[in-house]
Amino acid sequence: MDTFESYPVRDTYRLIEPGPTVLISTSDGDRDNLMTNAFNMPVRHDGILAVVVGTWDASFATLQKSRQCVIGVPGAELMQTTVEVGNCSGDDLDKWEHFGLTRVPGISVAAPLIGECVANIECKVEDDSLVEDYSLWLLRATAAWIRPGAELTSEFHHRGNGTFSTNGELHDLREHMTKWKYFSN
Repeated sequence: MDTFESYPVRDTYRLIEPGPTVLISTSDGDRDNLMTNAFNMPVRHDGILAVVVGTWDASFATLQKSRQCVIGVPGAELMQTTVEVGNCSGDDLDKWEHFGLTRVPGISVAAPLIGECVANIECKVEDDSLVEDYSLWLLRATAAWIRPGAELTSEFHHRGNGTFSTNGELHDLREHMTKWKYFSN
């Protein structure tokens, strides 16, 4: 095939990287933790989201027990901190203190919102039937928050090989969304 060259199947996630790199906050009632997550996506328009959190993550047991978390959407100014949060384990240190991040109480979950994030989504586990086979958690958003005046244009995306891209220019095509008009408000 002359038009394309072969690409490794194991790296296909890099071609369709689904969502921004996020921070996931969990709490077991005694200890709060943070983790970095780049495997996440919206599933439905009614607030169902999916994240991959596996047994290799210190947050796994807490998510399994508490069945709730907060997904924080950091802006590009938190890119390096977000990467560094992912480079260490909550079993070894208090990431909140170590990275100087601010806990903000939520209204529907025990896990704190992340004060430095552009947006925060409080979530409860909707379905864990795919966790054993795929480490995939389906979550229901129960409350969502955005920093006043913030626009979600500074999110960043892990490209799967240690590089990141940021969102670019915003293109407003709402008037062309004729079939899906109710999603363009």
